[in-house]
Amino acid sequence: MIALLFVLIVVGIILETISLKRDPGKVDLDYVISAHCVEPGAPFTVQAIITNKSYVPVAYLEVKEVYPSEADIPENMEYSPKNDGLYLSKICRIRGRRRKKLTLETSIKKRGVHVFRSESITFGDFLGFREISKNISHNREIVVYPERLETGSLTDTIGGFCGDMVSRRFLIRDPIITIGCREYTGREPMKDIHWPQSAHRGQLMVREFDYNRQLSACVILSVDSIGYNDGNVLDRCCSTARTVCELMIEQGASVSFFTNSRLKRARGKPVWSCNITAGHMGGLLEGLGRVSNYASLSLEKLLEYAVRESDYDSAFIIILPAGDKRGEDAADRLKRQTGRELMVCYAGSVSEVPI
Repeated sequence: MIALLFVLIVVGIILETISLKRDPGKVDLDYVISAHCVEPGAPFTVQAIITNKSYVPVAYLEVKEVYPSEADIPENMEYSPKNDGLYLSKICRIRGRRRKKLTLETSIKKRGVHVFRSESITFGDFLGFREISKNISHNREIVVYPERLETGSLTDTIGGFCGDMVSRRFLIRDPIITIGCREYTGREPMKDIHWPQSAHRGQLMVREFDYNRQLSACVILSVDSIGYNDGNVLDRCCSTARTVCELMIEQGASVSFFTNSRLKRARGKPVWSCNITAGHMGGLLEGLGRVSNYASLSLEKLLEYAVRESDYDSAFIIILPAGDKRGEDAADRLKRQTGRELMVCYAGSVSEVPI
């Protein structure tokens, strides 16, 4: 019995000595999030992947992470809330020359760019008397889209606005699309005569064009008058912008989006813009998720830029926070100067600028 105890003590001392000489560089950590962009409240997973490159097992391993304050943490998971996020600790053991994945499913309802980061890994000696820490900083971000507003009044208003756009405009022929030729009647302009066909048939023939008209609109989101602490107002404006763009696409319109916001954690020009088509909303939704309340230029400059970059007959839909009198005045001036069809959407309500 004494001999067995002696052997165990010797083995313990040997393992303790080996564990104290462990090279921290042999234990590595990678950090992975299952999605780059998600809808509000949609679940996703955060993985801490631990790799033990040595043959020596690690009996105690602690991974320290910091989650965003808005993250939904499972009830069975302990965490410590602080000013810069939620501090979590995950404890496990790992054998030599093995890889282990610590996975946690979470979700975030608040729109924005949220950053998950790993702080460090700590592994103890064989007997648990000492700890060895290794700082490993990995930052991983996820973008949460703004939610879509399910309001019948906004749907009806956009539908009525598109109907008014069609009723106010004549059908415009597209000179690029020629569907055939017909005999010249004397009422067509000379530029429409198709001379090769006229020579072939021995009589004057004129091109017959395809008459079409696709609705086009510019959706403008201005953050010029939103305060730095008005996060809820900004979220509401982004939700309104998403809903308006999706409703316009459902009406068959061609939509361009412009904003004067400085997008979070993204490099870009003073005006961020994108073109939207059915089935290709990802760029817009990610941009709206990154929208901040820091304006790169004024609403007036933004409108001037949008007028230059848009088609001459595009309608304007301007999204403003409620009570933005200065923004409404700028929209009214744009209406008088350009004659464009225009509507102002306030966060939470819709009103059309009089013609």
